[in-house]
Amino acid sequence: MKRDPLNQFVALRQALVSRRSDLRTELSRLNEALGVVAAAPRVEASAAGPEADGVVRPVRRGRRPGGRRPRNELSLREAVLTVTRAKPLAKAEILDAVGQLGYQFSAKSPLNSLNTLLYTDKQIKNYGGKFGPG
Repeated sequence: MKRDPLNQFVALRQALVSRRSDLRTELSRLNEALGVVAAAPRVEASAAGPEADGVVRPVRRGRRPGGRRPRNELSLREAVLTVTRAKPLAKAEILDAVGQLGYQFSAKSPLNSLNTLLYTDKQIKNYGGKFGPG
């Protein structure tokens, strides 16, 4: 009698899961004998328990903390409008004042980001090289 393809798949899969378990056990014994401390990969268990479905999934890691974009309480536009409220300032003065407010740029060149805002935002006007609210 022919085996049903589904039953055949289940049997082969179970054999592979069993073989994987045997290989892990053998590898841990080898590492122990060699005195190697092996870092086990982090895995997430399914809702039914670890390896209940026979699948081990690596845990996804997010971006490294050094690569994260800083979170600012104010947007760059709000910060610029705040520091120029009293009087129009030059670009370098705005950059310093925004930094003193605690705004953190994620760009390599903060002045480029500031220039883009100063020349494109309709609420900020250029008064002969000094910028202020419009």
